[in-house]
Amino acid sequence: MCHLFVALALLTLGSCSGLRPVSKDSPILVENDIRINGKPTQSDEDYDIMRQRPNKGIGNIRLFLSMYQLGDKIGDNSLGNWLKNIGEAPTYYDSISRLNTASQLALHYFNLGYYEVEITTYESIKRKKATAHYNVQTGPAFLANSYFLISTSRRMDSTLQYFESTYVPGSPINAEQLETERLAINNFLKDQGYYNAKLGWIYFEIDTTAGPMGSSVTGVVDPYIYGDKLERARIESIRVEPTYSYKKQGKISDSTRTTHGIDVLQTELKFRPEFLDKQIFLESGQFYNNSDIRSTYRNLSALGLFQNVELDIHPGNEGLEAAIKMVPLPKRAVTAAIEGLGNNGSLGIGGNLSWDNRNVFKGGELLRLSLGGSVTEQRNSSNTSWLVDARELNTSVSLNFPTLLLPSNWLPTQSRRWSPKTAISARASYQFRANEFNRLNITSGIEYSWRIGKAFHRLTPYHLSLVQIDLNSTNTPFLFLGFQDLVFSGSSYAFNDSWQRGKDRFFLGIEAETGGHLFSAIGINEIAGIPVAPYVKGSIDFRYFHPLVREREWAFRGFFGLSEAWATEGNFVPFEKSFFMGGSNDLRGWTAYHFGPGATSETTLQTQGFFSAAPIKLLSTAEYRFTIQEAIKGAVFVDAGNVWLYNKAYSGNLTQTQLDAIDAGVFRASSFLSQMGLNTGLGLRYDLEFLILRADLGIKLHHPGADGRSNWVINSPELRDFNLNLGIGYPF
Repeated sequence: MCHLFVALALLTLGSCSGLRPVSKDSPILVENDIRINGKPTQSDEDYDIMRQRPNKGIGNIRLFLSMYQLGDKIGDNSLGNWLKNIGEAPTYYDSISRLNTASQLALHYFNLGYYEVEITTYESIKRKKATAHYNVQTGPAFLANSYFLISTSRRMDSTLQYFESTYVPGSPINAEQLETERLAINNFLKDQGYYNAKLGWIYFEIDTTAGPMGSSVTGVVDPYIYGDKLERARIESIRVEPTYSYKKQGKISDSTRTTHGIDVLQTELKFRPEFLDKQIFLESGQFYNNSDIRSTYRNLSALGLFQNVELDIHPGNEGLEAAIKMVPLPKRAVTAAIEGLGNNGSLGIGGNLSWDNRNVFKGGELLRLSLGGSVTEQRNSSNTSWLVDARELNTSVSLNFPTLLLPSNWLPTQSRRWSPKTAISARASYQFRANEFNRLNITSGIEYSWRIGKAFHRLTPYHLSLVQIDLNSTNTPFLFLGFQDLVFSGSSYAFNDSWQRGKDRFFLGIEAETGGHLFSAIGINEIAGIPVAPYVKGSIDFRYFHPLVREREWAFRGFFGLSEAWATEGNFVPFEKSFFMGGSNDLRGWTAYHFGPGATSETTLQTQGFFSAAPIKLLSTAEYRFTIQEAIKGAVFVDAGNVWLYNKAYSGNLTQTQLDAIDAGVFRASSFLSQMGLNTGLGLRYDLEFLILRADLGIKLHHPGADGRSNWVINSPELRDFNLNLGIGYPF
């Protein structure tokens, strides 16, 4: 507690520069000024080369240096050592390090293809503050006007003609790109059966006599350098021991050779040999292929069945021998977990207890029984009499298979390499919210998932959900009639992919869901007296990340979602198939379910305890992310968005407040832009490596539902216009 008090005191006194003199003779380095052809560098690589780096801070405020200096003054005790551990020792300027850095900078640009690079360096010192200056004149970039790949072996030349080069003629002669090409050539040769291939076989000859624009690069593969054999090697035998133990070597009691020539040896029949045959991408008699070996290792490790997987390839009498040893996990296990809940306007604690039975049918299956629950305090609840106003209890059973449970003739042969999974599950949950509602949700379904490259696919051909709700308040907590007793019977497909162009990263997620139409077509409108709702729902989520120098980044996100349901009470889309606004991953100036639709009055949402959700959602957000010090990150963000209703007839026992909200919440092309909610804010993130703790303080800028004041609430902000969001992980 004392440590925390000291840290808070330092934050309060953070106006100090952190540059109090700790030595009379040594100045402190405050800046590395790197200029490339007269302009400040835009490359993180240049800053990474620096032998000395200034203490981190914002402007002239270096909090962590101040913490170190304070700890040094306090002395060698628990508080002093703690302050020094989390602080930063002062970076004293060293002219020798500056000269060495200049040499490294020159070499770096030479490796980028600037063969006429010149660099000058000097220092400037003022009031014990030193700045190291580096001026780099790169000269012209030498471009590879042509690129050829040859070999000293005629046999290998015929193999290399199928190699797809990573090096593009016309690009600068970059040492890093050439090294990437070298690795790609080596991997290609190993995938073609050349077990002895090594990087030492490959080198490049560069001819710059024709000048910067006419240089040529020739890649040479010389397998004779080390006197290695040039014959392609075949895998002679594959020995698999899935019940291996490092502690006690049991006697082999079950031995089977599979259709791909894999010898499966077990102390007892724990795993079906045909199951292991599908998980191993090797075949007796095939040429050595390094990609198949890596894929086999990753696949076996990802099954969740083994403590350890060891895969070894070594020369045998007539070829290569593959030995795979796997130490199995215990067949049964009990796990318990407790987690803090801090998303979408709620604070609380949850936990679950699970019992696992692995390899149920000797084919890698996982049977899991779970019991869980949570207690939360809802910031957007109308309850005033309960401290913990939301409780949930749930139980589930699932059976997971490491394959796609479909007829084999429906699937391509390469599908076993897609990390396929099939999950059959059933779940029941009961939610209690004080003075508002009790809600029972029973679901069951089957789900297929697989991954091709970085693209993830999830197909749910069948999903049945029964929702039953009892309202405990005279006020309907949902703004309209979204809380209804309904049955959802549907199918869905989800896809997401990520890719990179240069240093920019991209993400695309698409989800589509529909259901109830088959029941409607055959005249079944209810099950066990509960109506079946035909519906459709879909969304697109796009994200773009643009890195900047010095561990900074721009992040952008756009989201668009639509849903519609028929044969529901009052013609409203049910709550379960609607979208909401607000919360820690959304419009951060508002709490979850407490904004919109459209220009719905803020008074209505704040005083009557309503939930807000609607079938149309549009969201865009931009975030500037930066590093304060290693594990501590900061962000400045802007969010904009809203949810809306369809412009159609609605019915039911509606109050005048609800009728007014419907009129204000309808999507109209002429007014939706003026109804966009807008907020900005500051974020602080602490990276624990295994998770990121996040706090975002949002402030409303534009509120389309503002009452008795301007929609631009930022002109006269009130306390209610600030919203603190706690979360785990980045918002997107």
